[in-house]
Amino acid sequence: MTEPINFNALFLGPKAENYDFFKRMLVYLMDDHAEWRRFFHPEDPLVVTEEEKARPDFARTLQNTREALIELAGNLQVSSNPWFSPRYLGHMNADTLIAANLGYMLTLLYNPNNCAYEGSPATTALEIETGRQLAALMGYDPRTAWGHITSGGTVANYEGVWLARNLASIPFAIRDCMPELVEGLDDWRLMNLPVKDVLDLVDRARERGRFDEVRDRSVRGTGMAGRDLGVLLVPESKHYSWAKAADIFGIGRENLIPVPVRDDYRMDIRALESIIDSLAAQKRPVLAVVAVVGSTEEGAVDEVHEIVRLRERYAEKGVFFYLHVDAALRLERL
Repeated sequence: MTEPINFNALFLGPKAENYDFFKRMLVYLMDDHAEWRRFFHPEDPLVVTEEEKARPDFARTLQNTREALIELAGNLQVSSNPWFSPRYLGHMNADTLIAANLGYMLTLLYNPNNCAYEGSPATTALEIETGRQLAALMGYDPRTAWGHITSGGTVANYEGVWLARNLASIPFAIRDCMPELVEGLDDWRLMNLPVKDVLDLVDRARERGRFDEVRDRSVRGTGMAGRDLGVLLVPESKHYSWAKAADIFGIGRENLIPVPVRDDYRMDIRALESIIDSLAAQKRPVLAVVAVVGSTEEGAVDEVHEIVRLRERYAEKGVFFYLHVDAALRLERL
């Protein structure tokens, strides 16, 4: 059984009540990192010698650095919002964990680059483990799930649109390259293939050694170029990044359709169903439906389970849509 956690021990505190511990750990971590540098090939000669330190320009450079940091500290204190205080409720931001702050400072010194494993062997492993832990927390199989850390919720939303757009274009690329794999499927059927079926097509293209050809015939190669891959259905409580995403990825803002919310600021599922019915009658595909788990303004949580049930019912009718859950606010609280 997990031992209880004392919440007040997790933060620096509104009055910096845990500063002594914070400072001790900060000094320990900095000392530990300095030792790592000293003992990396200790046979190497010193670059910064005592003679170098005695030069006037060396002392002047350090003094300039000191003054710049003191000025920055002053500017931050004058202009920053007191997120740490329970008195401040003006924004969604809050205080950050001691472990997160110290871990961030420490990792900066190691300067990993998670774009490739060779540039970040330690932190890439941690990133993969974080994805697996989050998958397990959400009820997915961590052995088959995959995820990575983004710079924030906006980029995560961009990636959701990017993925939905690219997936939607693959069946048409398959038809251009290997029409026998989608024989008998008209445009409407191709636009409503479930994700699993699309990925199966990708696997078959790869098995035949024609994945690159399919990729180049999809939007990844040709761009949108007059393609209509469908509309994005987003609740009225959406984050502003969704309008940007529709612009950036060529979906078009006119294809960003707002779904009304109820009095509790949650997406109105009946309204969503009505909109999908209308679009299906017009043969307009739904590229994706966005559910918000923690809206920016109200903190409202859409009923994701009801949207999933709705998607299952529509799938039986041959109407499929990709589901993206925008949980940037609530997941960071878990």
